[in-house]
Amino acid sequence: MPELPEVHRAERACNAKLVGKKIVHIESQEDNLVFCDITNKEFEKGLLNKIVVDTGRFGKYFYFLLNEGPHVVMHFGMAGDIRFKDQEIFQYRRPSKDDPKDWPPRFWKFTITLVELSNLSSQTSQNIVMAFTDKRRLARIRLVNSPLQDLPISKLGFDPLLNMPDRQTFKEKTLKRHCPIKALLLDQSFSAGVGNWIADEILYQSRIHPAQYSNTLSDEQITALYENLIYVCQAAVEVNADASLFPSSWLFHYRWGKGNKAGAFMPDGEKILFETVGGRTSAIVPSVQ
Repeated sequence: MPELPEVHRAERACNAKLVGKKIVHIESQEDNLVFCDITNKEFEKGLLNKIVVDTGRFGKYFYFLLNEGPHVVMHFGMAGDIRFKDQEIFQYRRPSKDDPKDWPPRFWKFTITLVELSNLSSQTSQNIVMAFTDKRRLARIRLVNSPLQDLPISKLGFDPLLNMPDRQTFKEKTLKRHCPIKALLLDQSFSAGVGNWIADEILYQSRIHPAQYSNTLSDEQITALYENLIYVCQAAVEVNADASLFPSSWLFHYRWGKGNKAGAFMPDGEKILFETVGGRTSAIVPSVQ
């Protein structure tokens, strides 16, 4: 599932390629699950001939600000993604099996064609074509008046990279809750953008068992949690969510062996166990946590 770093990468790519360009053509597929509270035709009408003036991200959501509302807010769900025509496919852990020459890509929900404002009358201008894909239909696409002030973003908690609370406020927020710390980290009304692998990495780096209740954490544990929540998200974003560039000491690289008969192990031989905590499979290194 795309988490904060992967969504950040997608949003930055959109910012670099789409801002300042006009949407001159749009096609969409009917899907009353992915298009939320609107039809795909209403979505098309809301975007056509609009100019993308900025993009942004909050938690696992990203959005396009247009020269006039409504604006677009998107969530990848479990398997959403974006693609640009004739350009390299984004990778998430494993290389994509799709051919970048195939267009539109499989499972596309909408494609938009944009052109530079200065080239609107040119017959030779280089168009940018972007597609939003989702093979599991758990992504969500909305039109809203104010992305940060309207639902769903308005109900989210803090974003670790955009508005992280100070240590004391974080401590108070954590201690007043009574639930496994893994469940708290996954609660988007607490920490927006944290998903399963990020939560497990934060807890591994902090030497905290995911099932420990949040209201029992010591001052030392809360400090470690606070620092690693920022560290893991920032480090992943700094390498543009390229997992091959994550630090070699991270649990991330070794946690994917749950289905192996031999089990999963850290480089030093310590075994990785898997437990369900907060409704999600959690990777745990007992010797550390």
